[in-house]
Amino acid sequence: MTWTGPGFVDSHCHLLRVSAGAPAPWGPSNDPEAIATWHHRVLDRWSTPMDEPDQPATVDDRLRGALERGLTRARELGLVEVTEAGMHDWAHHEALLGLRARGPLPVRVRLLVASGAADLGRMDRARTGDPWLEIVGVKFYADGWLGPRTCAVSQPFEDEPDDAGVLFLDAETLARRLDPYAEAGWTVATHAIGDRAIEAVLDAYEKVWGRDCAEAAPRIEHAQVLRPDLVRRMAELGVVACIQPGFAVSDLASARAGLGERAEDAYRWDLLLDAGVRVISGSDFPIEPLAPLAGLEKLAAGAGSAPTLPVDQALAVMTDEAAGTVVLSDDPHGVAEDELSSIEVEDTLPAG
Repeated sequence: MTWTGPGFVDSHCHLLRVSAGAPAPWGPSNDPEAIATWHHRVLDRWSTPMDEPDQPATVDDRLRGALERGLTRARELGLVEVTEAGMHDWAHHEALLGLRARGPLPVRVRLLVASGAADLGRMDRARTGDPWLEIVGVKFYADGWLGPRTCAVSQPFEDEPDDAGVLFLDAETLARRLDPYAEAGWTVATHAIGDRAIEAVLDAYEKVWGRDCAEAAPRIEHAQVLRPDLVRRMAELGVVACIQPGFAVSDLASARAGLGERAEDAYRWDLLLDAGVRVISGSDFPIEPLAPLAGLEKLAAGAGSAPTLPVDQALAVMTDEAAGTVVLSDDPHGVAEDELSSIEVEDTLPAG
């Protein structure tokens, strides 16, 4: 017996970049030390990961085919909409326009332009309201990652007591840089994992929008190392949290080693929801699998002491009825939490 429900959306992935074959900027290894070295190198040149240029791609049938295959795979996995969380190369947008001219895309595509590639004039000209392909805003990058110990934390890491991470953008700099995009009505999303970075981003958002922050609904991407006061501020300001369902499981050992007792306040999606924060989700593919049912299982079943959500709440965080519907081989509510990834996708119907 099949089950039809709101379609899965991935509000934070790097599907276009991966499909196009762009290499990881830190090199072929995903070793935390290599990533940390790259983060510090970026900081040393007063840049951020969202301001680093990519090797430009050529817009041709090869690129269009690669992007179409990536989007088709996303649909097969159960997604009806994806958001590219930092488009560094406008060639990807041009290639997607070519695909769109032929008809509907396999899934709806939303683009957050990387801050280094963002151009207000070009973005305004590209704003069409097309439900299949739309630029929605700009993405900034405030700090590093937890695993390489480069996220900006308010107290040093337990296993690296002389290190409190990397802060690429302080509140004043971020506010100055995002202000033109806020004035133009674009969505602003900022990568912030550590509590020191989250606090800086909230300060910047409050400085730019003030009491109008909730209406603008700026986003914080990841929001992993939380504190109760930051959760309250996010709720009061109306800031959206874009979380990654698999991170609380994948990062569990590293979070405990790096944060000690502070790990108890990390990845607390339940506390964000209880406080009234709007929570959306994305895989951060290729860091985590693109398959939404794999993320749903981790979010609902967890592992060890990883925070979890009830299936109803997890589905609400991961789906959007306005973006389309998904047909599954079984009702997620009737399947054991640790078996959710075994449900098969029968069909996806993106809203056009």
